[in-house]
Amino acid sequence: MTTRQTGSQRVVIIGGGIAGLATAARLAQSGLPVTLCEASELGSAASTRNQGWLHSGGLFAPDSIDYARVCHTALQETLRFCPDCLEPQIPSMVYLFSRADTLVKTWTDAWTAAGIHYENVPVEQVAASLEGIDRERIQHAFRLPDRAIRADVLVAHLAATAQNAGVEIRTGTVVKRLVCQGDRVQGVETGTGEHIAAQLVILAGGSMGFALCTEYLRQKPGDQPDFELVPLRTHLAALRPEVGRLPFCIVDAEGFNHIPHPPASVFGLADWERLSAPDDHPVSQQVEQLRSKVTEFFPGQAADTRSLRSWAGTMIQSMTIDQIEPGTAIWPAVIDHGRYRPHMANLVSVFSGRATLWSKLADDARRLVLAKLDVAAPETAHPPWT
Repeated sequence: MTTRQTGSQRVVIIGGGIAGLATAARLAQSGLPVTLCEASELGSAASTRNQGWLHSGGLFAPDSIDYARVCHTALQETLRFCPDCLEPQIPSMVYLFSRADTLVKTWTDAWTAAGIHYENVPVEQVAASLEGIDRERIQHAFRLPDRAIRADVLVAHLAATAQNAGVEIRTGTVVKRLVCQGDRVQGVETGTGEHIAAQLVILAGGSMGFALCTEYLRQKPGDQPDFELVPLRTHLAALRPEVGRLPFCIVDAEGFNHIPHPPASVFGLADWERLSAPDDHPVSQQVEQLRSKVTEFFPGQAADTRSLRSWAGTMIQSMTIDQIEPGTAIWPAVIDHGRYRPHMANLVSVFSGRATLWSKLADDARRLVLAKLDVAAPETAHPPWT
């Protein structure tokens, strides 16, 4: 085994998605030496395979005003930081209501309270923008600032920002195990046998890196942690050719939504399945629900030659115990493993929740890491995305 000494304050981050890159950039900007290890290519897992919906918070406002406000702020930060990540020629999202008995004012009042701008859109305009939609199913329409993004562009922009801040990014570097002594992590061992020394290690691999950190995330009898690790899965479906360039979310139809990614339309539901384990493969009703919604709102599409391809995405998310319904307001989480058994004084795990909230996650992780390492960052070190 070769050993690479990289400085007593070196932070090693495992995982090169949006969460890992944003955290790396923020820590390096604060003056810490950072090495980021990614087993494949940057953003090769969930970061570039998700639906690419940058939430304004509008979908969550009636249930959680605070969460909606945080989403809205994060959306604005992302658009300032990386305007090129927007899908070209794709407008902002239209929120639709399909039932006459839905109390629309509950939603508009919540958007106002959360500071989310909205405007009425003529239903006929919506119908004209979406080929084959059942016009009779749409009762009301409002435009909100949610956007369709190209996650790979955001990943590339974050990578450049991290490198400019001094982060060493190592792609194609598999981390085989954490090297521990007592209750401290000494560093990591790569698949080639190299040892990278570290003062602190951050696990940012999500579901892909779960096997590496299972020992430190397992809850044991007698423990009363304030979080629960929940494997979640959602399903998406792609339809070609696309039904139009208008993104929408039908809030009173299980959050049935459409994000255009030319030349396809990607459909999803505002729902996550709770799994017993990350590699669990249950027979999902969500796929059939999704297909049913496509047929329900686009009745002519099932009979023509269009192809509808579905797939699933899985993530591990840390949730507070009182969060009964996973998949709704999923907050970012930063776990200090020095507080839980088995104790690892200098091990941290980060869970992004929704990709929209990457900037909040990076700031939360920065505060914890600086406190654990007893490092005073310059007051002028504002995030590059502000």
